[in-house]
Amino acid sequence: MSEQTDRPATIHDHIRSYQDLVGADIQFAFQTILDAEALDVVAFEALVRGIRGEPAATVISRIRHDQRFAFDQACRIRAIEAAARNQISADLHLNCSDIKLANVALVTSVSLHIARRYGIDSERLVLEVANLDNLAASGQVAEVGAALKDAGLRTLADNFGRRNADLRPIAQFRPEQLKLDRQLVQAVHENPENQAIIHACCRLCEELGILVVAGGVESIEEFRWLQDAGIQRFQGYFFAHPGLDDEFI
Repeated sequence: MSEQTDRPATIHDHIRSYQDLVGADIQFAFQTILDAEALDVVAFEALVRGIRGEPAATVISRIRHDQRFAFDQACRIRAIEAAARNQISADLHLNCSDIKLANVALVTSVSLHIARRYGIDSERLVLEVANLDNLAASGQVAEVGAALKDAGLRTLADNFGRRNADLRPIAQFRPEQLKLDRQLVQAVHENPENQAIIHACCRLCEELGILVVAGGVESIEEFRWLQDAGIQRFQGYFFAHPGLDDEFI
């Protein structure tokens, strides 16, 4: 009687398990990121939606906590597939909400493998990392940032100002880009406190060579103030609403 031996999971095993988790229950919307100085679309962020157009929060609420990392991986896989299907040639921003030192190698290997499969240059991928506070609290922020950089993946520190405006994790992580959250951007032209925070953030980013993106811009007044503050990349409903995958082309 032969003994059955366990073999280590391959990257293909991981990808199949991620795909099986979401099945056909998700789709993607793409939202533009604009360079106001160049007057050009420079990137698209892939935003998960339900098959009936349900928002991301609704989709994620259906996922068990212990499946969140696998769901995160599945979303990046499907987003790359959708970007290739829609022939997106600008940078592709992929959300990354559950990364840590223990899984960063799997994040990079799967993302790069799928990008190669669909002929997307890895230099066009930008991982929007949303859990810097957790990484900083566990002392992993610098190591995770270095691992992503060593793998050749570009990074963006997401949601700056949503919960707090601590600049230390940004300095340790050293992303290529940082995105100001809607919490800071909303009516910023009338909010001296948020103006001071944004000015301080922009000074640090300038010193460290980090590009600032203003997210959630919804009015001409917000746009003008942020542009006067030296920001040149923007995202938000003032410029464009996300377009669903089947509407994109």
